[in-house]
Amino acid sequence: MINALFIGAGALAALDWLAVARHAGAKRAEYVFKPATLLALIVAAWLLAQETHNPWLGNLFLLALIGSLAGDIFLMLPGDRAFLPGLVAFLLAHLAYIAGLNSAWPPATAWVLAPVIGGIGWLFFSRVAGGLRRSGRTRLIAPVALYALVLSLMLFSAWATLFRAGQSALFGALVVGGATLFFISDALLAWDRFVAPWPPARLLVMITYHLAQMALAASMAWA
Repeated sequence: MINALFIGAGALAALDWLAVARHAGAKRAEYVFKPATLLALIVAAWLLAQETHNPWLGNLFLLALIGSLAGDIFLMLPGDRAFLPGLVAFLLAHLAYIAGLNSAWPPATAWVLAPVIGGIGWLFFSRVAGGLRRSGRTRLIAPVALYALVLSLMLFSAWATLFRAGQSALFGALVVGGATLFFISDALLAWDRFVAPWPPARLLVMITYHLAQMALAASMAWA
């Protein structure tokens, strides 16, 4: 059942990518396949949460997927009016991922990654903030700064799993891959929306986003 749900989520994601690639002509299809992909992953995650040896991580990852679904719905709406609610929904999703990955404090050796990931997060934010200033949307700078900080913490928390004793290599690979793809997806989205429009970005955002969520959800099986 769980495998079928992941296969179904992959098929729905591919249909969403096709709709995005076709642009406005398939907007209705996007409205169906984008949330349907997350719904399939939520059901799969709920089943995995009943079986995992790490219920703390399982339940919080499930909450993260639910928050992501809410964010998807908000960001599908036209214009910028729903952008802040979507940002808040994804912010809460990232906080749930962070909490799930940190049932214990990260090992001291993992903190060697903090300056690198922090620097990448700062570079991402500074370019987006510049774009927001140029477009006169300065009210979004503070929320985007908070989001960039939380997104960077989520990325650090994922990479820190590689330094934790007792974690399987597959779990670490799925978590690191998922978090990294999530960061790339959000960076592409912000760049296209606030810095400089880039036509391929919409499709790349969705591909990296769905692969990220699938990897993070699948990691629950090896937590």
